[in-house]
Amino acid sequence: MARPALTQTEIARFRARLCRVATRRFARRGYAGVSLRGLAAELGCSPTTPYRYFRDKDEIFAAVRARAFAKLADASEVVLGSEADPRRRLVRLGEAYLRFAHEAPHAYRVIFELAQPEPSRYPELEVERRRAWSAIRGAVRRALEARVVAGDLETVTHLFWAGLHGVAALHLAGQLQSRGLEALAEPMIETLLRGSAAAAGELPSPPTLSHGDTP
Repeated sequence: MARPALTQTEIARFRARLCRVATRRFARRGYAGVSLRGLAAELGCSPTTPYRYFRDKDEIFAAVRARAFAKLADASEVVLGSEADPRRRLVRLGEAYLRFAHEAPHAYRVIFELAQPEPSRYPELEVERRRAWSAIRGAVRRALEARVVAGDLETVTHLFWAGLHGVAALHLAGQLQSRGLEALAEPMIETLLRGSAAAAGELPSPPTLSHGDTP
């Protein structure tokens, strides 16, 4: 007798459950340390069950990373939609980024500490990755246009992101000893803004935008 077809709800429910388990395992073990057999064992299903939902481990990894980027993008877009002041928007966006790293450490590690060959093969991953990056880039662009900060759009965006990532990575590694994440978040962001604002009066016109949307 043929196996009954899965409903879309059943497929979505199992994919979400598998991705939750896989996110934790990828973050703790790295890509090479995760097997579909191990995932199936933790899920309590047969070793062949995951193949009903994903082609292979790389597709699972892409789905896990896409979901993680989507969570970061959602949190960032809430800030963009609720804060009009360009300076406060950047501060709150930075706080949302660091809060994501603190509250979803496995998801953060999966998207920023593990590499994936040819991510462009997975459209959903590319969409969510670009959406997360565009939120940061868009907030920096508005701050540049308002002369809150100064400099090249791509350079300032990357420096802002790099500063946030540095604090997040130290926090996740347990290396913030005398100061915690909450104590450092706003002072670090303000320091980045003051540094970028030092030449704000020298901007002759709003920045010229480039076509790049991803780091």
